[in-house]
Amino acid sequence: MGEVQLLKLDTKKLALASVLAALAAASEVIKGPPFDIPFPLLPNVVSWDITGVPMMISLLFTGPIGGIYTTVIGCSIIFLRGNVAGGIFKLVAELATVLAFAAIRRGIVTKSIAATASRVLVMTTVNYFALPFFYPKYYPSEAAVIGILLPLAVFNLSQALLNIIPAQIIYNRLGGWWRLRCPETNSLEPASIKT
Repeated sequence: MGEVQLLKLDTKKLALASVLAALAAASEVIKGPPFDIPFPLLPNVVSWDITGVPMMISLLFTGPIGGIYTTVIGCSIIFLRGNVAGGIFKLVAELATVLAFAAIRRGIVTKSIAATASRVLVMTTVNYFALPFFYPKYYPSEAAVIGILLPLAVFNLSQALLNIIPAQIIYNRLGGWWRLRCPETNSLEPASIKT
């Protein structure tokens, strides 16, 4: 019989990913500093937040499945509040960061550069096509959209680093402790299932 390779998400990882998803959702609900700081180049359009930090922590401690789970649950609160456009933009941005970081198997610098570049490229493309669709009043022409792409790219670059750097610091401090208490779990080790 063949073997199917799956990434394992055991009970401990699921519990941790769920707690981190709740933290991400809570940080999305609470407005104002330190949870929500207007981005200086576009203060009435976007703001820095810490929602992505628990998502990156989840990725580092629980692996790609846990990171995706935390991201989807953490961003779902935006949809539940009725902000469909904002939820789509946030979910795509965070998944672009998390998935690129997970896909690279090299060091932290390479992973960070890939995740940041992924977020900037994906969100620049999404912004180009989706801003006129969701916000035609503010972006009625291609020129209006193109005019905001550079500041949004700078925002996405800085937001990606704001998510990655604190998460990596936390992982560096607590990752060894987590591995000692959960020796059977390796966040990136595939589990075999006989079929």
